[in-house]
Amino acid sequence: MQTMPNHDWAQYSLSMTFVLLLLAAALWWLSRRNKGFLLPATQRRIQILEAYPMGLRHKLLLVQVDQQRLLLAVNSNDIQTLHAWPAEPAAPPQPGVSDAH
Repeated sequence: MQTMPNHDWAQYSLSMTFVLLLLAAALWWLSRRNKGFLLPATQRRIQILEAYPMGLRHKLLLVQVDQQRLLLAVNSNDIQTLHAWPAEPAAPPQPGVSDAH
């Protein structure tokens, strides 16, 4: 089995470091360019709350944008708003209280 000369290892290490730095720079640039690209789901302004498939190309989406909820019908050709209403603020759970009836 042949071993690599030392200058090949040095070139390999430099090349790998360069590729990793380039990848880190690309991710940083994407996160700066697309504000919200790396945001957690709770901080995003647009959230898909539920998706219900109705066939191969049709589905219903429940979407929240800021304080507005939308029920959307989505197919391969268009998107239609079926209903819109204000989002209810999430009430914090109270200890000892159950929703089960």
